[in-house]
Amino acid sequence: MTHNMDGYCTQFSTAEVRRARWHPGSTNDSHLLVLTSENSFHLYECELGEKPRLMKNWKVGPSPSRSPSKIPNFASLGDTAVDFDFATPTLRPDVEEKNVETEKINWNQIEWPILVLRENGDVFIVHNVLTGNPSKPIVLGSLSMYPPADDNYGIDSCSILCIQTTPPLVVIAACSGKIYHAILLREAFEDEDKKTWSERGSTYSLHTPDDALFVFECVEMELGLFFKDNDKKYSCSIHLHSDKSNRSRYFCSHNAGIHVVSLPLVSQLDDYIAVREEHADLYLPSFSKHSSSQYLVCTRTKHTREDEATPILGLGLFQEPCMLIALLHTGVVIDLTIVDLYYLPKIDSPEPLISPNKRVNKEPFDVHIRNLLQHEITQPITKLSLQSKLTVQEYLELLYRATHIFRTQHFVRHDKVREELGKKARTLKALKNHQMKELDILMETRKELQQAAEHLAERYEDIKDNQEYLARRAEEVLRLMNHKKPTMTVSERADAAELKKMDQKVKELVVRLEQLKRKATQQAKRLENYETLEKKKEIVLSETQDNAVKSHLSQMTKDIAELTLQVKSLEDDVEI
Repeated sequence: MTHNMDGYCTQFSTAEVRRARWHPGSTNDSHLLVLTSENSFHLYECELGEKPRLMKNWKVGPSPSRSPSKIPNFASLGDTAVDFDFATPTLRPDVEEKNVETEKINWNQIEWPILVLRENGDVFIVHNVLTGNPSKPIVLGSLSMYPPADDNYGIDSCSILCIQTTPPLVVIAACSGKIYHAILLREAFEDEDKKTWSERGSTYSLHTPDDALFVFECVEMELGLFFKDNDKKYSCSIHLHSDKSNRSRYFCSHNAGIHVVSLPLVSQLDDYIAVREEHADLYLPSFSKHSSSQYLVCTRTKHTREDEATPILGLGLFQEPCMLIALLHTGVVIDLTIVDLYYLPKIDSPEPLISPNKRVNKEPFDVHIRNLLQHEITQPITKLSLQSKLTVQEYLELLYRATHIFRTQHFVRHDKVREELGKKARTLKALKNHQMKELDILMETRKELQQAAEHLAERYEDIKDNQEYLARRAEEVLRLMNHKKPTMTVSERADAAELKKMDQKVKELVVRLEQLKRKATQQAKRLENYETLEKKKEIVLSETQDNAVKSHLSQMTKDIAELTLQVKSLEDDVEI
């Protein structure tokens, strides 16, 4: 595959395309990033219905030399960029320096760093690729790798993959079948030990990186089917494919078939990020569970010719359920349902099931069965070319190998699982019988408790009635006590004093009334005597005297009437 480098070096120069990926940070999904064999990147804008437009290009290393000199050039030393991938998005360095608030960050302030892999295992980071700044992106490299290795973890690196976790997990594949898993973290420098060098060339420059790769494990894949330890191993380029639905695994396609690799550390990192800060120490990632690979499809054996190409021409994934579709070198399309025994779906619980003081490490039964079914050696589906002419002995060897693997790796484990399931079934049956007996005992206890509850309810009703009767009696006693209480209130004493005053007035009025009655009787007697005497004397009064007597009598009558009314009023007041 060739790529026209128009407007870059010369008009007629061509270079091989090593890798092309769509930029995930493109707002309209129209930016294509291409890595060529001349250690250069080309960023194109491919809008729908328009011709692709070259936006920028830059170098990540010197261009390979094409001189016929016998001196080894940098390509023979493994300094050629072979692959790249996008790391987890971060804030641009200029945005981080300004301490911008998280709520105010927009899409333009986020960048997607690019991890570039060289054939000798060096990894570079490229920043500011999709910014509006017309200057070239910043190339940082190479990243330090810990623990350090003499061969820099291989000199035949061929592919790189970055899994979008926090922190990012970087996968580096070598042609020998070894895959290195590393964590991309910020490297801690002492002030006096911090690097300050910067390598510069005529068309590119390398700056000191702040990040480093911390390799924590190596997975070695079986490339092709071999029968003995002394069989000549096969090496080829390995292509890494991410699984968008499950970050705990990825796929590898190569000239010998297809592998799937599991990553238990991904779920551990997710748990560590999601847990509360006070429980963070309990969820520190553990490396007790190592990553493992399963051989899904095999296209080569030790009898395949060395020059025979058996690549995987295409690979795709369908989700729910996960199904792999691959186009083989023979033109055959195969589909496989992926059953991952190393992946456990995460079940969210409403409350954490751990103690803040210690972590419970009891293994569930389904996890125990999955661990028993795990095996180091897998038997892939063999898809050989129709042109392969194997002898009867070679077919027998292939059949014997498959039989041996099934007997030693699969059937033995299945027998062990059957024994475990039988033990679990017997245990559950005994537990069921025990629980049934306990249930009968609990039912009898329930009946007894129900009868006791009914008896207590009856007693409660009787006690309640007695309590109400005693409450009524207490109220009556209190009422009588308050009624016969010797002491009176202030208002009662005021009313009693008022009544005493009124009683005294009534007594005085009664005395006066008696006096008036006696006076009235005396006046009546005098009047009778006077009339008798007058009749006897026949005294004739003058008109003036007659009027005076009448007026005096009328006045006395009025006074008597008024006194009579006052006496009645007083009698009404005292209710006599």
